[in-house]
Amino acid sequence: MLVLAGCVMGEEGVGESLLKTYPFISLIIGTHEVSKLPFLLSEVLKNRQTLVSSSSFSSEVVENMPSLRLSSFEAYVNISYGCDKFCTYCIVPYTRGRERSRQMSDVLKECQDLVESGYKQITLLGQNVNSYGLDLKDGTNFATLLDKVASLGIPRLKFLTSYPSQFTDEMIAVMAKHKNIDPWLHLPVQSGSSSCLKRMGRRYTREEYLSLVKRIREKIPDIALTTDIIVGFPGETEEEFEDTISLMKEVRYASAYTFIYSPRIGTPAARMVQVPHEITQKRFLRLKEVVDDLTKESSDKMLGKTVEVLVEGVSKKNPNKLSGYSRNGKLIHFEGPSYLTGCLVPIKVLSSKTYSLHGELVGDPLLLKAKDLAYLMSVDPFLGAFKNLGDVLSKDSELQSLGEKYIELKKKTALSMGKGKEYEEAKKTLLSYQDAIKSHPLLENYRSMEKEAREELSEIAEILR
Repeated sequence: MLVLAGCVMGEEGVGESLLKTYPFISLIIGTHEVSKLPFLLSEVLKNRQTLVSSSSFSSEVVENMPSLRLSSFEAYVNISYGCDKFCTYCIVPYTRGRERSRQMSDVLKECQDLVESGYKQITLLGQNVNSYGLDLKDGTNFATLLDKVASLGIPRLKFLTSYPSQFTDEMIAVMAKHKNIDPWLHLPVQSGSSSCLKRMGRRYTREEYLSLVKRIREKIPDIALTTDIIVGFPGETEEEFEDTISLMKEVRYASAYTFIYSPRIGTPAARMVQVPHEITQKRFLRLKEVVDDLTKESSDKMLGKTVEVLVEGVSKKNPNKLSGYSRNGKLIHFEGPSYLTGCLVPIKVLSSKTYSLHGELVGDPLLLKAKDLAYLMSVDPFLGAFKNLGDVLSKDSELQSLGEKYIELKKKTALSMGKGKEYEEAKKTLLSYQDAIKSHPLLENYRSMEKEAREELSEIAEILR
C-alpha cells in the first residue's frame, strides 16, 4: 500500500490530478485527515480501491494522537494550526486552513510531560504563534502561554514563527523575565520596503518593523535576531531591493534565510507581473553577500567566550567531533565523548567559519554527564515522589512518637530479662509497637517504591561506570 500525504494534498483537485499520473497510489490524504488514518486505511483494504480524502479547512483540533519523538532531549510542540494572514505569495492558508489554537491546558500538559521525561529544550510551533488564542475568544494569548510554559522549568524554550505586527510588548516582557527563554528570535520581515510589503499583504511597514526591533533590543540587549527575505517578489524595483539591503544592515541580523520568489498557483502574487529571473538571480547573490557578512560579524563576536551548548550528537561533517547549538542559535563543533549527546555543556569558542563555530569543552566530560544525570533525577516524577515520601516520613509526628515509644519499650524489655511474667508482658508490648510501625501506611508505601527506586539508581550508577 502506498500512501501520499501532506499539506499540498489539501489544494483543490491536486489529489485527483496526481491519481491520473500515479494510479498505483492507494490513499491520498491532507493534513486534516491524519486523525482518521486508521479508518481510511481500513476502507482502502476493505474496498480495494484508491481513496482520496483531503480538505483545505478544518474547525477542530484533535488531541491525544499517538506520536513518535525522534529525540529524547529536544521536542517541538504545536500550539496552533493554519493561518489567517493570507499573504499574497503564500499557499498555507489554502492548504492548512484557518488558524486553530490548541487549548492552553493541553499544551501545558504536553510540555509538563516533556519536562518530567527529562527533555532539555522545547520549541513552540505555529504558523503565527503571536496570534495564538485569539480564535478561542476567552482572553487566551501567547504571552500568557509562553510565561506558563517557561515556568514549568524546561532548561531551554524557543518559539517559531512570529508575525511582526502582533508581537506585543507583553511578549517582550515575558522573554526578558525568563532566563530559560533563549535570547534568539526568528522575526520574518520578507522585504525592507513598505511598498513591497503592501503588495505582499504583510500588515506592517518598514518603520513599524524597525520600531519593534528597537523595543525588543531595549529589553533584551543580547538577543540574536534572524529573519526571512524574499528576493524578486512581483513588481520589486531596484529601489525596493535596496530598501531590503539597508534594513538588513540596520538591524544587523545574526543570520537570515533568503529565498528567490517562486509563484504558487492559486495565490494573488502568481497573477502579478513577475520580475525577470536574471534580475532576481543577481539581487539574490548581492543579498547573500550581505547575509554572509552579517553572519560572520555575529559569529566573530563569540570568539573567546564560553557558552552553553545543547549537544545534538556526532557532527555530520566530522565523525571525530560533536555538534550542538548555543542559546543564540549558533552551531558549534567540538571534540568530546558521544555520551554527552543530549547534555548541556560549556564550550569555549576558539574559531569561526561564518555559519559554524569551533570550540573546546570546558570541564571534565564525566562530571558534566553526572550533572546531566542529576538533572534527570531531579525532574523524574517517580524519584521525586520517592524523595518527598522520605522527607514526609522523617517529619511525621505519629511515626516519631511510635519510634520513641518503641526505643523506650526496648530498654524496658532488656531490663526485665530473667523476670518471668514481667519480661513476657514487656516483650509482647514491644512486638505490638513493632507491628504498628511496620504496618504504618507511609512506611508501606515507602517499601513498595524502594525496590523500583533502587533499580533506577543502579541504572544511573552503571552509566557513570
